[in-house]
Amino acid sequence: MEQVTDVSIIIVNYNTLHVLKPCLDSIEAHTQGVSYEVIVVDNGSTDGSAEALTGDPRIKYIPTGENLGFGKANNRGLEVARGRYIFFLNSDTLLLNNAVKMFLDFAENRQERTGSIGAILEDRQGNAIHSYGKFPHMRDDFTKLLLTPLRKALHLHHEVSPTLPDTWMPVDYVTGADLFVARQVLDECGAFHPAFFMYFEESEMQHRFQQHGYPSILLRGPRIVHLEGEGGKDGKSSKFLRDCLRQQKSEYIYFKLTRPRWKYILYRIGHPILRQTMWLNPHVTMSDKWRVAKELFTTTGI
Repeated sequence: MEQVTDVSIIIVNYNTLHVLKPCLDSIEAHTQGVSYEVIVVDNGSTDGSAEALTGDPRIKYIPTGENLGFGKANNRGLEVARGRYIFFLNSDTLLLNNAVKMFLDFAENRQERTGSIGAILEDRQGNAIHSYGKFPHMRDDFTKLLLTPLRKALHLHHEVSPTLPDTWMPVDYVTGADLFVARQVLDECGAFHPAFFMYFEESEMQHRFQQHGYPSILLRGPRIVHLEGEGGKDGKSSKFLRDCLRQQKSEYIYFKLTRPRWKYILYRIGHPILRQTMWLNPHVTMSDKWRVAKELFTTTGI
């Protein structure tokens, strides 16, 4: 019978060897008092990851042979995970303390039903950065695509500092950069939906958790640096175009999976109209704007 461990740490790698190696070092340096395994799922990297990771005794190395996207790759790691708890961790993160043990202790000692647990992520300077959020709503388009651009143009927009807990607080979802969850919850509710390639997959999964009575928690104590923007590099298209198209398709999928069909249809009619504010963005080329406009009306989601 295969031995069970406390925590399986699953990391997806796609051409991020330069940040993955420090991430693995930080796990080894700070994780104590807990049995764990590290599973690295490689999404067809071409940066020498296979050669560097195949013989690393600290990890289980799983090559996919292709870029499956974030959710599917994590699900692949889940297939071989032996942990009672699963810690989905980005490759562009650094643990600054015994975060894994802190997550485990909180989950084990909490009496109420708990879904995903995440930390207050930090940048290199120790500032709190995006760590959690509210579930997307269709009405957000009006603010995101119309009011906010207008307020910025008129210099009336002010960033609102996120609310942070003294110890912990319930949130709609924690980001997929550091997502700690009991294997039992994943077995009951399902893991990442295979329709997503990237973006919104952690929101949809935690939406399912909450429907089953497992709320997400933001926990103070674990310290994790998220090196946003220092991971994979892809020069095949502009960052705006790549991210915009991926996010748009994933947003369509999210609403199709979580909302009544009639609401989804109304959203698909109204969203492309509001999205036309992109034509006012002087930092985006005309060719990129035309391509995004085409995708808005032709992308089907799932």
